Amino acid sequence: MIDDILHFSGIEHVVFDWNGTLIDDLDLAVCAVNRCGEQFGVAPVTAEQYRARFDFPIAGFYASLGFDLDRVPFSTIVQHYLAHFDANVAHCPLQPGVIEFLDAARRVGIGVSILSASHCDVLVQTLRAKGLYECFEHVVGLSHNQATSKTAEAVVLQKTLGTPASRTLFVGDTLHDFDVANAVGWSPVLVATGHQNSERLRLSGAPLFDGLGDLLERFTPFPIPHAKTGGA
Repeated sequence: MIDDILHFSGIEHVVFDWNGTLIDDLDLAVCAVNRCGEQFGVAPVTAEQYRARFDFPIAGFYASLGFDLDRVPFSTIVQHYLAHFDANVAHCPLQPGVIEFLDAARRVGIGVSILSASHCDVLVQTLRAKGLYECFEHVVGLSHNQATSKTAEAVVLQKTLGTPASRTLFVGDTLHDFDVANAVGWSPVLVATGHQNSERLRLSGAPLFDGLGDLLERFTPFPIPHAKTGGA
């Protein structure tokens, strides 16, 4: 774990995951998965069950829930999932502490970007709907809906940033985010607010925080206003 804020003293850029990290879309994701289950004959899951099983690649996650990918192609399941998820994700609230973290980073001259497994078009639309798009130097999503991995995109983003990888912090909510950070050389930090539970996240050995507000208190040497509830 991080023992003091000096761990962050050399950070020049923070890259955030989006789903579950900056936007609180867990309930919507569970609802969309259960709509797929109803359509294709798979039992519904609770949020706790979802967080205990969620993983990358997403196709494996669906298989673990009981979806027969030989009978129903993964692309068909994804299409059904996104029909509900994409239509409603802009209505999900931000996670507590998002605005405070972005404001603090701006004040001390730390750049911020997003790296997401969401389709880039939907990601940009949602950020614009939230009034956040202009807050980020780079917004990187996938060019497809398969949510396989974002490691290749991370490599490209790191080259674009042009700063030493060790001076970039990657904040995410899944073990895949931890793996992506390690693949690129970023410093990984995980938050227990999203799509995997804290028990699983602890397996990574990465610094784990209850949320962005908790991380922000350790990230900055100056007092931070109490994190507000996520906005619209």
